[in-house]
Amino acid sequence: MTNSKARDAEERRTFIKQWAEYVRTHDDEEWSRQQKTVVDSQLQSARELAAKGETDPAEFVRKRDEIARKNAD
Repeated sequence: MTNSKARDAEERRTFIKQWAEYVRTHDDEEWSRQQKTVVDSQLQSARELAAKGETDPAEFVRKRDEIARKNAD
């Protein structure tokens, strides 16, 4: 594994551990309300992009693959 990939994997593990600790130490209503806010904003952004016609699946795949190639380096 390259240094970058190892660092990314370690960051993901750290985040997961932090999130698990947060969920254990906060009541369900609090963190579920926060997650709802995040999900709702993502849905709103998706609706706005769709309204503008900016949801070309081929462009999405092209951009995703371009980012993946950059991250692989």
